[in-house]
Amino acid sequence: METNVVRYNETRNLLEGDEFTKVYFHTDKLIFATSTLLPGQKACLDKGHKEADETCFVIEGRIAVHLTGRNEVHELQKGDCILIPQGEPHYTVNIGTVQSMTAWACAPHL
Repeated sequence: METNVVRYNETRNLLEGDEFTKVYFHTDKLIFATSTLLPGQKACLDKGHKEADETCFVIEGRIAVHLTGRNEVHELQKGDCILIPQGEPHYTVNIGTVQSMTAWACAPHL
C-alpha cells in the first residue's frame, strides 16, 4: 500500500441527523473520521461494528456517549477516549457549551 494524504477539504462528508462527519480513510483495515456537534445536538444511533472495536477521542468539548445495548452513559471531555466494544450500538450528545469535535477509528475484521 502506498502512502496517502487526505486534506481537510478532500474528505467524504456525511450529515447524519445533527452530526457532521468527515471521513478521511475507509479501507478494508481502517476507518478514520472526525465528527462535530453543536451544543445540545445528538448524533444518530450507530448500530456498532459487527467485528471491530471502535474508539472515540474527544478533541474539543464535552460529550456523553450512550452505549444503548449496555444502558451505559459515559461523560467525556477534551483529551478523553473510549473503547466501544464490537457490535455495541451507541450515539453521542454534545453536553457542553461549545462545538464538540471527536475522532473515530475502528479496524474492521477481514
